[in-house]
Amino acid sequence: MTSQHLSLGSLFDGSGGFPLAALNVGITPVWASEVEPYPIIVTRKNLPEVEHLGDVSLIHGGEIPPVDVITFGSPCQDLSVAGKQSGLAGERSSLFFEAVRIIKEMRQATNGHYPRYAIWENVPGAFSSQGGKDFQAVLTTLTQVTDSSALDVPIPEQGWSEAGVVVGSGFSIAWRVLDAQYFGLAQRRRRIYLACDFAGGGAPEILFDTPRLSGNLEPGSSQKQNHAPSTSNRTPNSSHPDRSVVVLEHHPQASRLKIKTDGVVQTLTARMGNSPTNVPILLDQQESPEAMVFGLNSIHLSRRDGGTYGYEAQVSKTLDLKCGEPTCNQGGMIILQPQQDTDERIYSASKSDFFIRATPNQTGALLASDYTAPPLIAGSTLRPRRLTPLECARLQGFPDHWCQNLAIIDPSEDEVEYWEGVWGRWNDLRGVRPRSRKQIIKWLANPGGDRAEYKLWGNGIALPVAEHVLKRLAITYQETTGR
Repeated sequence: MTSQHLSLGSLFDGSGGFPLAALNVGITPVWASEVEPYPIIVTRKNLPEVEHLGDVSLIHGGEIPPVDVITFGSPCQDLSVAGKQSGLAGERSSLFFEAVRIIKEMRQATNGHYPRYAIWENVPGAFSSQGGKDFQAVLTTLTQVTDSSALDVPIPEQGWSEAGVVVGSGFSIAWRVLDAQYFGLAQRRRRIYLACDFAGGGAPEILFDTPRLSGNLEPGSSQKQNHAPSTSNRTPNSSHPDRSVVVLEHHPQASRLKIKTDGVVQTLTARMGNSPTNVPILLDQQESPEAMVFGLNSIHLSRRDGGTYGYEAQVSKTLDLKCGEPTCNQGGMIILQPQQDTDERIYSASKSDFFIRATPNQTGALLASDYTAPPLIAGSTLRPRRLTPLECARLQGFPDHWCQNLAIIDPSEDEVEYWEGVWGRWNDLRGVRPRSRKQIIKWLANPGGDRAEYKLWGNGIALPVAEHVLKRLAITYQETTGR
């Protein structure tokens, strides 16, 4: 496959999603950058051929192995609508500029040959952060990789669309919001994927099925994946007449890869043991066979009769494409398991307690609990539980073994020295006292834990989405270069 000629480096590597996705589509992962110890030990175990470079702020792009593609999902906490949206100026999200610096340094050291491509992944909150100015800064900064004199990319009058393109002389940038639920995963996880082609017009082909954007934005002839966008508006840059911003209409259903014949995207199932082959078993197999899944409906306009809004389910609630009411896909699911903790402070739910009755103006509510735990309901025999780390891995599309067998027993002197450096930098960044040699050896013998895994998967990427983007990048590269 042509993609074997392509190499990849991953900044802010986290769970190792981009290197694994690259490997799965025939691209060679070369190096990765991460500062947190647990993600590093996970990826070193699973991808031993990948060199770990450490803190991005200490990396010089001209002094590391050059690669064709650099991927980076820079920290998004300051861009997320769930946070304060302090924007790219925030302490964590400002690391975006460190990634661009590394790209520029590598291109300068290789006379503009490497990297040719960059892929940026982030939360949709980037569109609205600081009134749209942060995404403007993202686009402008990336255009300046090849044109240092480039002025600000203009913000469209209606704000940033969920899909668009910047085209210029010799480069192209495209972005699109992709949702994990349309790529065979049992979760709704919307993320911006932004592709840069620093040496041509290939960026739109990575994310869309469309002809070269030389003014023709009609749907392309290839409809295999039905990616073709349609024009929403075009904003010319008066200071740079050869550059324009094309904001495209977003068609999320066009990228669906797996869907059941009844119009429901696959999701979690409560079935244990044997099951139909078209129903994925995502629940941890250690789950008790007595566990049950219950669902909560929203109040539908057509159901104002005080009816029951809770129901027992075999498959967890998901998108229903056949429903005609906007509210029908709202509500939620809860997994109940036999109560094993006799502590009276822990509330539980029984089947009879779980059902909720509603009147036209009022409905029952779940019992409030600490924000870090699932909502709980008073009862006697069953209690809700959160997803296990293994289930979180499956929801992100990763193999079950990814966080298993991490222990390093009786580490060598070189290994201890390496991890002393990793922990030293990580604790220094957090303002925490360094770990002792004895503490590090103890951690190496048991580096895992639910808390660390939850954080890993919460910050990670959806693997099938990354594979999709990198596979299209490889195809685009082949069509562009003939290699």
